[in-house]
Amino acid sequence: MRLLWVAAHPDDECFTGGILAKQSLRLHQPLHLLVLTEGEGGSFPKPLQDGRPLNQVRRGEMEAVARAYGAGIEIETFYNASLPVESFPYRHEIARRWAEHADPARRIAETIRRFRPDVLLTFAPEHGGTGHPEHQLASRFATAAVRLAAGDEPALPGEPHRVAHTFYMLFRYRWLARLGMKLDPREPTETFDVRQPCADGRSCGRVMAELTRFHRTQDADMRQVRLVMKLARKAYLCAADPFAEIHDPYEEHRVRGMG
Repeated sequence: MRLLWVAAHPDDECFTGGILAKQSLRLHQPLHLLVLTEGEGGSFPKPLQDGRPLNQVRRGEMEAVARAYGAGIEIETFYNASLPVESFPYRHEIARRWAEHADPARRIAETIRRFRPDVLLTFAPEHGGTGHPEHQLASRFATAAVRLAAGDEPALPGEPHRVAHTFYMLFRYRWLARLGMKLDPREPTETFDVRQPCADGRSCGRVMAELTRFHRTQDADMRQVRLVMKLARKAYLCAADPFAEIHDPYEEHRVRGMG
């Protein structure tokens, strides 16, 4: 099985890292990570000691994570909205900014044709796990790319390839909902036991938690992720059919921030 993970930011892989760890480190099957932004809109509370811009540092962190997972990695340079979240453009405005840089669906479709995955894993299109609009766009452009890669598009490099299975990662920890966090609205069709063995006597969840430490610039967020993984028993997924359900990235969505 060949697995492609499509995400918006460096560090997004932490949400499904247990699955990625099993794919590559336990099953020794091909894994490829496609990240659409360099994460320059993120925050870092300390000055970067070597004077490099944040996007370069986060790119290096993501590349180190990919090496630890034994995965291939591509990092694109689409626009990343800057914090605070209240200042984010509307989702459809971000989509248009991405399209001014390049066609995101075409870019993902090129990777699909080159890597030829059996499974594509990404966020859910409605809420995107955390509510981040760029998570939602990563999903919407990824599923558009599944359709594009399977079609007879003469200007698209490579042979047509139809991805057999597409799954959305769902944020469904109800105990966090009691703390005010919004959950993905879809019901899961699959669950993944993050406590199953993975590598060197560690569980899949433990491997994922340890690899979040590479994201040093985002340590505050990663500490929260590690706390969740101490309590979590499962990751939640929903099987999707990109040919039957279509979610337009450019659909007008007048919700600011994380929603």
